[in-house]
Amino acid sequence: MKQQPAPAPQQPMRERKRNETRERIIRAGVELFASKGYDETTVADIAAAADIGTRTFFGYFAGKDALLFGAGNGRTELAVRIIGEAADDEQPARVLLRALDEASTDSDEDLVNERAVLRLRLVGSVPAVRARGALAQLEGVKAIGDALVARFPALDAAQAAGLAGAFVGASAAAVQTVLLDATAGTSAERAARIHSAVAAGLGLE
Repeated sequence: MKQQPAPAPQQPMRERKRNETRERIIRAGVELFASKGYDETTVADIAAAADIGTRTFFGYFAGKDALLFGAGNGRTELAVRIIGEAADDEQPARVLLRALDEASTDSDEDLVNERAVLRLRLVGSVPAVRARGALAQLEGVKAIGDALVARFPALDAAQAAGLAGAFVGASAAAVQTVLLDATAGTSAERAARIHSAVAAGLGLE
């Protein structure tokens, strides 16, 4: 008799409720940014739309820019984790591409979701969002470069920084082009296009 796979472990109720509240705050923020405008939307507006207090909002996000970009720059943290877990014989560029693919399927850090599309539009029209995005990219290059040096000693600091910069730059350019293309297709098709573009930018295709 074939053994049935073990059921996936369930999140504790407290963690599940926290994740549900976080998603509610994100949805409220995205809807208000799209309908009211980023500069015109306050944290109090978002909290009211999410049916929470402003104090609760700050328990999840440092501000509305953190809501838009993701708390703690999660995609960079994801890339750093995957680099740290890489095998000794893996090619660094392929490790980075794997991190991109995981970000494309992670429900919280999805590269092709509604928040990502809105973020790109706001980067093009709101100076404060553009500045926040530029800072996030610089911080991402530094964190990923440091992680590459730590995991792959054959890379010197300049090589790691160059690879990290190529990855972050190619990712940003590909995401912007694909997400703002009205004919880009389904989420899976968009993710595949981004993968192909970044792979080419890293010299893997």
